[in-house]
This record gives sequence, C-alpha cells and structure tokens, in this order.
Amino acid sequence: MAGTLPEPGWRLLSAPVVGWILYDFANTIFSFVVVTRYFNDWIIEERDQPDVYVGLMAAAVSVALVFTLPVIGARADRQGRHKPVLMAFTVLCVAATALLGLVGPLLLALVVAGVATFAFNVADSQYHPLLTTVAPEPRRGRVSGLGVAVGYLGTLTALVLLGALVDDGQAQRAFLPAAALFGLFALPCFLLVRERQGDRAAPGTVRAPGAVAQLRASLARARREPYGRLLLARFLYVDAIATVIQFMTVYARRTGDFDGDEIDLLLAVATVAAIGGAIAAGLLAERVGPRRVVLVTLIATVVTLAIAAGTGSSALLWVLGPVVGIALGSLSAADRIFLLRLVPPERRGEEFGIYALVGKLSSGFGPLVLWGGTVLVATEVGGLSEFGASRVAVAVLAFAALAGLLVLRPLSDAPGRAAGA
Repeated sequence: MAGTLPEPGWRLLSAPVVGWILYDFANTIFSFVVVTRYFNDWIIEERDQPDVYVGLMAAAVSVALVFTLPVIGARADRQGRHKPVLMAFTVLCVAATALLGLVGPLLLALVVAGVATFAFNVADSQYHPLLTTVAPEPRRGRVSGLGVAVGYLGTLTALVLLGALVDDGQAQRAFLPAAALFGLFALPCFLLVRERQGDRAAPGTVRAPGAVAQLRASLARARREPYGRLLLARFLYVDAIATVIQFMTVYARRTGDFDGDEIDLLLAVATVAAIGGAIAAGLLAERVGPRRVVLVTLIATVVTLAIAAGTGSSALLWVLGPVVGIALGSLSAADRIFLLRLVPPERRGEEFGIYALVGKLSSGFGPLVLWGGTVLVATEVGGLSEFGASRVAVAVLAFAALAGLLVLRPLSDAPGRAAGA
C-alpha cells in the first residue's frame, strides 16, 4: 500500500524472486509455442482442419478445469502449500508438450494438447499465490511486472531459437525443444522458492467437499465478494485479448500479406511491446493502483480492435499486434495484484484457482464461440470470405473487451472495499 515500507532485508534480485520470475519465463514459452504460434498453425493451416476443432479442444479443457481447479486450490489452502501442485503439473505439462512432437493422428494430437493445456493451467493457478512468498505487498507490483516482462523474453527466446529450427510448414518440430526449455527454466522456481506456512487456512475455514459442491461454494462466495466483479470482468476481457493472440497467426495469413517470416516478426514486435507494458504496469500499479492500469489498458485495446475490424487493413496489424501485446503484458502484471488486494491470505489458492479457471473458460469460450462460431456463421450463413468473417470476429472481440471494462469500472482496488464504494 502507498506509504508502506517493504520488509527489512528484502531485495528485488534475491534468489527466491529470481526463481519465481524465471517460472514466468518458462511457462510463457509453452503459451507462445502451443497456444499462439505453432499448434494452431499445425492443425488449421498445415493439416487443413477447421478452426472450430481447436475451439472444441479448448472448451473440453475448460470443462475439466471447472471441476478441478477450485478443489485443487482449496486443498492447497488447507495444506498451506502451493508448490507441490505447481511442480507436479508442470512436469505433466512438459511431458505432454514433448509428446506433441511425436504424435501423428489428429484426434490424438488434440487430446495430448488438451492434457498439456490442462496441466499448464493447474500449475499456473498455484504459481501466482507464491508472489506473496517472494515479495512484500508494497513491492509486488514491480515483481509481478518484472516476472511478466521476463516471461516475454522467454517468448522472444523461443521465437528466435525455434524460428531457426522450424521451417515454414513444419510446425510440429517446435514442440520437443519447447518442452525442454519449459522444464529447464522451471527448475529455479522449484529449487529457490520456499513457502512459508503462515498462510495456511485455519481449521474449518476451508472444507473438503466434492468437486461440484466446492465449485458451488467458491462461486457463491465470489458473487458476494468484491473480487467476484473482477473475475467476471476478467472473463470478458481475457476472452477478447487471449483470442486475438491465439488467432493472430491465422488472421495474418488470411490477409494474404503475411508469410511465416513476417508473422514471426509481427509476434516479436508484439512481444517486445508486452515486455514494456508489463514493466510499466507493475510500477504504475504501485503508484496509482492496479484498477486504473487495467481500465486504461482496456480502453486502448477496445479502440484498436474496433478500428482493425472496421478497416480490415493488413498494415494495421503492425499497430494491433503491439497494442494487444501491451494489453496482455499490462493485464497479466496488474490484475493478479488487484486480486491479491481483495482476497484473504487463507483463500488465495482457492480464489487463484477460480482466477485461472476464469482465464481458461474465457480462452475456451472465445476460440469456440466468439472466433470459431462467428467465422463459421459468417461464412456458411452470411456468405462472407474467411477474411471477411475474421473481421467480424475481431469486432465481436472488441465488444467483449468493452463489456469487461464496463463491469470492472465500479470496483475499488482498496483491500476490503466493495464495488462502487
């Protein structure tokens, strides 16, 4: 909080902070390779499969996460330990990513990608609460921002290394080296971050119901608490931004003006923008609060998406890419700080499970409905070309981001404050 001093002896580049930050480096490699760059290109473009297949896979993963993330988070809260979950599911994700480099049949490829994505999201849900272990509250903004920025350096690393190894039309070759990089750079977090036991939930405050009961209890609590509004807003704006990132490669190819090298350059520019956005957002969140950072970011995103959809200009992708990159970096750095301010320490595992679940549900709903569904209806019913239908999908995503902005606007980021207070 403003005016509060950090803990005596705390250092920004201490071993635990460096270990925690390097996990962002590691898991962003997975996100770039499997979610953004190579998997969709492999399935949709190289194997000539419809967009909706990837959307269905993402939706299936989302359903599985609905019933598992709240339970896993609540169990971590009871034990006061998030790292064992992080480690187990990171290892599973690394193994599944490596297997993607070897599988052939389409259905098996989609199943393995679903397992990798599921494990990635479970691990990620228990990574964020560890920020409270490595940084005091007044310095969490800069640590969060630095982590996201270093994460995007992971994206650049993967882009350069894999760009040298993977020729256009050979996307499957990216998965084995990506798995190796993910595992290597996750190790420092496993070895250097040590959890304190002080934030263990008190006996009786977190029960062990079944999956459905736990989900109902978590959602009912979220509806009553201010952070529920943040989670709803996050569903909407992550829905928009993650879907844009996921289908930027496909959209760029459909303009007819981008080849593989130009797409890599576009993604590199967007990634550099994300690094700057993350660092700036982390520092600004300490000064003006995470709420203002998120709102300004969303305004810029909505305007840019609307212009891109309205013009259909391929040249405008060189503006859209950096803006979406800034948005992704900024929101990744700021909204987890926002949630930490609103959630009690003894429920961080459970509520960050919901936080990750919201992100995954939106990233499943967006590709399946807002992108895949829109493109399908616009082409089959509306008679538009694939590029024209994609422009309609971008407009739909702009409306989703605007809705998230409007939901978030009444919420205070002061701890314990209700919406509109």
